[in-house]
Amino acid sequence: MSRQEFLQRLRDTLTGEVSGSVVEENIRYYEEYIRGEVLKGSSEEAVTEAIGDPRLIAKTIIEASENAKESSSSGSGSFYSSFSGKDQNVYEEPGQERRGMHYYDLSKWYWKLLGVVAIVLFFFLAATIVTGIFSLLAPLMGPLLLIGLIYWFIKGLKR
Repeated sequence: MSRQEFLQRLRDTLTGEVSGSVVEENIRYYEEYIRGEVLKGSSEEAVTEAIGDPRLIAKTIIEASENAKESSSSGSGSFYSSFSGKDQNVYEEPGQERRGMHYYDLSKWYWKLLGVVAIVLFFFLAATIVTGIFSLLAPLMGPLLLIGLIYWFIKGLKR
């Protein structure tokens, strides 16, 4: 896909979903990014393929923009998305420096499923360790009980 096709799909998907300034910031960012990579020797098609589907990027921008609006009390900041091998979404307050922050929406169903699976695996691992310890000690329990009984019996005879 060419740079113009990519940017047009991104613009079409974002228009009406986020503010015009957010649309323009993201279009400007991706246009600069693609041009920079082309100057480094990559083709437009290779760069746009590496970035990914513009509709998916737009969806991420829209979700992050909505989340930024919900979490921001002033609402006067701006939102942009950057690409550096991974999508990074950053909310910027006025006067604040741009910092790269990864945004992960942990309220999605797959994150919840991953959390449940992690908890189940943790308990499975703990149970495996405990049963492993008991299985190592089980062969020793018989002789230890026998020695204890003999000791108790001899101690009882001395009285």
